Amino acid sequence: MENTTEIFDIEDADIDCDPSSDESKLITFLEERGLSSSYPYLKKSQVTFESLEYLTEDDIKEVITPVGIRALFRAKRFESAS
Repeated sequence: MENTTEIFDIEDADIDCDPSSDESKLITFLEERGLSSSYPYLKKSQVTFESLEYLTEDDIKEVITPVGIRALFRAKRFESAS
């Protein structure tokens, strides 16, 4: 069985011209915290900017499988933007 899961890159994101769109907010949030590498995993799992605050540790473990990216995401997601 062929794996057809598409991985999204933040540079390929279909960002609306509207900076208030949920996807734009998510991308900006991640970029400001140096977490762009987590975008493909969040996008694939349909995590939105609005749903970020509700992710549990188990959710994060399931969504972001690479340990290094997951560790950075956990550490930085609630930091103020730099």
